[in-house]
Amino acid sequence: MKSKQLQQNKKAGTYLRLSKDDEKAGDSLSIENQRLILQKYVAEQGWELVDEYVDDGYSGTNFDRPDVQRLLEDAKNGRIDIIIVKDLSRFGRNYIQVGQYVDYIFPMYNIRFIALSDNVDTADTNSSGMDMMPIMNVFNEWHSANTSKKIRAVIEANARAGKYRTTFAPYGYIKGTDEKKLPVVDEPAASNVRRIFEMRASGISPKKISEAFNEEGILIPTDYRCQRDGTTTKKQTCHLWQTDIVKQILHNPTYLGHLVQLRSTTVSYKNKKHVNRDESEQVIIRNTHEAIVSQELWDKCREVEASVSQGKRNKAGVTQPLSGLMYCADCGGKMRLGWNNTRHKRTDPRTYLRENYNCGNYSRFGKFYCTSHYIKLKDINTLVLMDIRSKAQLVIEDEKQAREDFLKRKERLSSAEKASDKKKLQTVQSRLLELDRLIVSVYEDKVLKKIPEEICVNLLGKYQAEKNALQAEVLMLEKKVADTAREENDVDEFIRRLKRYTDVSELTREMCLELIEYITIDKCPGRFVKTPREVHIYYKLIDEAHDK
Repeated sequence: MKSKQLQQNKKAGTYLRLSKDDEKAGDSLSIENQRLILQKYVAEQGWELVDEYVDDGYSGTNFDRPDVQRLLEDAKNGRIDIIIVKDLSRFGRNYIQVGQYVDYIFPMYNIRFIALSDNVDTADTNSSGMDMMPIMNVFNEWHSANTSKKIRAVIEANARAGKYRTTFAPYGYIKGTDEKKLPVVDEPAASNVRRIFEMRASGISPKKISEAFNEEGILIPTDYRCQRDGTTTKKQTCHLWQTDIVKQILHNPTYLGHLVQLRSTTVSYKNKKHVNRDESEQVIIRNTHEAIVSQELWDKCREVEASVSQGKRNKAGVTQPLSGLMYCADCGGKMRLGWNNTRHKRTDPRTYLRENYNCGNYSRFGKFYCTSHYIKLKDINTLVLMDIRSKAQLVIEDEKQAREDFLKRKERLSSAEKASDKKKLQTVQSRLLELDRLIVSVYEDKVLKKIPEEICVNLLGKYQAEKNALQAEVLMLEKKVADTAREENDVDEFIRRLKRYTDVSELTREMCLELIEYITIDKCPGRFVKTPREVHIYYKLIDEAHDK
């Protein structure tokens, strides 16, 4: 029976695999060594070698390998009826999947499977090799799990030692030639990175940035690297800047000059899906190499992303300065940009667009939801510009007075309360030092037998209870004092920003994103009503704005 089956099965396919970890084992597992062994065996049996299937550099823990999939497809379609490997681990190191193929799938398609070194041949189910196959599969998977643990430990150790463990440095850098391979600035890519951050800080969206780069014909990072190094890549790409590429650059802390490693990991040695690590699990070493962007520019980009404004383009493709920053004072809905068609004289057939804002909910649902909050774009822009210029003028004329005014607008506590908190903090801290001295003194008196043990215990309990209460009070007071210092820093930062716009003649998007948190617009009093309207401008850093 066995002899007859051997004569019928003549179309053979050999499978060869070598992972990066297997390369360290030497020549015995090399692709060439596997090829010689398998070709010799096929020739000795007198079988036809239909095809050779090779996965070089692939792990055996899963079957998402190109040539193993091609092998299995050819076997199912009848192109081959014998699969030969050097040993079971070459076919795979996942004992469940290997078992499924050998015990169920291959017999169903009448496929013979041979692992030479392990003496496994499904044509001889009574052999010792077939009996030992489940144990060998489990051992092969254990080997992968153990190897994975060792590799992860080495990677983490190198990261903590400040060694740059990446195949390619991010766009704008090249890997250095020093021992730690630290990033080195690479122009002109670095200038493009700076430009991306500057454009984002000015309020331009990642999508618009990618469109601008595509229009200018700037190479994407992958294409730039290949052109610079004279290499090619197997990575499929459309060779165009996309939103995700820009976002990855904008959120890469390497550009600050910091080495942030172990930012992601795989689910397990079987599942190679990448997941982001929590920040507490990442390895961060600061100021290891030259920065491409400043901390100030980085923070400004984060501020733009955290802004309530997303901004929309009008029909001309322009994003208005206050787009997305204005809200209806009554229903809380965002103000929506609209257009009115106007004609100048009957003799002039041209149609003009007059832009304006109105409550978005009123525009959609009418008076059943809200009332009109109509305001001309030109009017609100002028009003906001005048307010900004007036504050900037105050800084120019008397910066000290301006600072005091902004602090009054910012501060939640009065100056007297702040002074009282600072004084109280000093008093409490002095009492804590005194309590420490008293506790030591009680211990010394007890040792020298100047006071009875009962009195010593009572005094220590009293002093410790008071100390615990004062320590809690110190934490509260320190937080309040720190908040006060933060308020002063915020005001100083607001003044620094204002100084950039002392001579502006028009409202810009960058100016609004840098200075304004949001604006609320009161309802429209009507075309012929002269009642004043209320427009509240909430500035960043000095106003306590409500969540939107």
